[in-house]
Amino acid sequence: MEQRHPPGRGAEPVVLQVTTRQRPDFQQPLMAWLFDGGGRLAARVEVKDGRLELPATDGGGHGRLFITPVDERLVETEPTTAMLERLGAYEPVLLIGERLKPVIDIPGLVIDHWPFCFCWLRGRVERLSDHRAICGARVHVCEVDRLPWWIRRLPERDIFKLRDDLLEVLRRPPVPQPVPGPEPFDPRPLFRSGMPQALNPQPLPPQDSIELPAALQASLRSRSAQMVRSTLADHAQLLLPWLCLWPHWWWRLRCDEMAVLTTDNQGRFETTLFYPCHGDHPDLYFWVEYDFGSGFETVYRPGMACNTHWNYACGTPVTLRVPDPRVPGCEEEPDLPGRQVVVLSIGRGVAVRELQATGAGEGLTTAGEPFGGTLEPRVDFSRSALIGGGIPYYRWSYRRLSGPDGVAATVDAASVPLGVWSVMSRDVYRHYKLDTSFPSERMGPMPTAGADAAPLPNLFRIRPVAPPAGTEWVVLDENVDLATAYLDSHMLAGAPTAAPWPDDLAAGRYELKLELFDSAGALVDWTAQGIDLRITDQDAPFGTGTVTSSTAPAHNRVLVGGATMGFRMVLRVDNNRCSADIQPVGGTVSPDPVCGFHNYAQPSDTAGLSFEARHPNGFATYGFSVTRGPGPALAVAGTSGVAGAPGSNGYLQTGSFSYGKAVTVSALLGPCSNAAYAERLEVSAMATNGYGTLTQYNAADNAAFALAMPCPACECTEAEGGTA
Repeated sequence: MEQRHPPGRGAEPVVLQVTTRQRPDFQQPLMAWLFDGGGRLAARVEVKDGRLELPATDGGGHGRLFITPVDERLVETEPTTAMLERLGAYEPVLLIGERLKPVIDIPGLVIDHWPFCFCWLRGRVERLSDHRAICGARVHVCEVDRLPWWIRRLPERDIFKLRDDLLEVLRRPPVPQPVPGPEPFDPRPLFRSGMPQALNPQPLPPQDSIELPAALQASLRSRSAQMVRSTLADHAQLLLPWLCLWPHWWWRLRCDEMAVLTTDNQGRFETTLFYPCHGDHPDLYFWVEYDFGSGFETVYRPGMACNTHWNYACGTPVTLRVPDPRVPGCEEEPDLPGRQVVVLSIGRGVAVRELQATGAGEGLTTAGEPFGGTLEPRVDFSRSALIGGGIPYYRWSYRRLSGPDGVAATVDAASVPLGVWSVMSRDVYRHYKLDTSFPSERMGPMPTAGADAAPLPNLFRIRPVAPPAGTEWVVLDENVDLATAYLDSHMLAGAPTAAPWPDDLAAGRYELKLELFDSAGALVDWTAQGIDLRITDQDAPFGTGTVTSSTAPAHNRVLVGGATMGFRMVLRVDNNRCSADIQPVGGTVSPDPVCGFHNYAQPSDTAGLSFEARHPNGFATYGFSVTRGPGPALAVAGTSGVAGAPGSNGYLQTGSFSYGKAVTVSALLGPCSNAAYAERLEVSAMATNGYGTLTQYNAADNAAFALAMPCPACECTEAEGGTA
């Protein structure tokens, strides 16, 4: 027996009998956990020969007693009352009036859920910016309230509110809004026969209701709070899809801390958790602290509803990505062996291997996307070998290869000329750690005079192995600390700069070139110096898996007489803006382009729907929808496609970027005799900067119209006070 708080002076121990007679075959040893009135563990005592001897305390009768099977791992964790409740420990009623109950008879239903199961938890903490491991971080592992348990404790008014909100969100599911990060998921495929099946990360079209089985709906609509409570608790999985999409007032989830772990020199953590074998696996939430030198600070604590690992699959690795830029990685990233230059990607999202190298698509991504905005090539160098071998500098340059259409050999005189090399000369910096601050060091362009002078203008330093002070280089901002140069393609001569947006005269194919220079400023022959030029074997973003590289192909080499003198790649640049314009309704219905109200004579009449979805070079997609009343969208009237390509769903291309379709009035009206309609056109640019599509280049338009059967002419008589 281990006693945590001394008993009252002179107080005698309390002796109780403990029996499992309802399950005579149960033979596992038992442990009692005694908590004082403040919820602190006062003692743990093993039951021996059916006899439990508890120390008398001065708790005033407010203590709590739990009984569980004996398990050393449970002993090591020093459980809390909340933890034991979750596990299904037995908490007996000890007092009957003023008298102590002499025998604790553990119910058979409790014993049936024993012993406990154990779950191996493992994970890794890394930086969001570059996926480097974080060492010495403190990871708090919490078990979130199980939804059924939480539901059964809600007040009656909250139960009805939760029921009403659930039915409303199933009837009119919310439309996820575009946000940076993971794509929102569509909860509808979860519901087959009214029961969630599996998560499916797809966009959710508007106003598409989800039907529940009739019996389940009847139970939910009951006036009995107990009936509604039981139904919600028994079908708590219905709520899971909405916890992240549904920012309602009733989010009051809480969690109980199960462990606090410290990451190792690879950012890893692990432990063993326990849970009741008869129930689901634990629902786990994590938050992270880091010590910058003045005590631990919280650096990662996302919202619980969106970041709980529901029914955690034991042994599945958990990756926690810390966004706080102050947190350093475990160690300086390893230098490349030998003499290597690995050209990785444009930004985070487009690897070199994802660029089309030949044909009409040269310079586009394999998905057919052009580039726009600020472009940031990422490169890894064998720093020790190159700098130590007298090759400390690099330089990026670009030249234009074509006109805006990607083919023409002539360009507007006010735009970037063809075939002229220009240096990408914007400043490049790197941050490093110095005590509790993070200064930056300029990598170039280096001055041609002074202590850091370079032999030629516009040369950039390969980042040194060690920073000028402190211990390590760090990535505080990936746009700053991972870019080796910047091509501001949206600021090239001839690019559109203000609304109303003209066509991009600077668009077209551009060749980018990376060269190396020695300490004297001489251009380096990569072949003669034994420098291996490589690109990755994997598409970007690279994630947490192993990324391998291979020797770069010929079209990625600047070749002079068979010798490699640098790296090259071609990018198709296009910063054109999209335009969207919905045309007035035409067809055989009476036209009303001003007020949008159209009369029809017969259901066979047609409404002419048309729009223009324009992108000068066709690098945009469009979606057009028509909604009757509150919805849903009418399939017969909608369409989507690529701007400038043939139409779909019966829409004919009536111009370079114009589309139209005659839709019968009966198809638009459906069960209605008169109806109002909303039209929505979205045109989305394909251009990417290597981090994502440039949504600021998108365009949209809205319109509305109504269809009505005109009222018959009124026939009146003089007797009725009118004229015939």
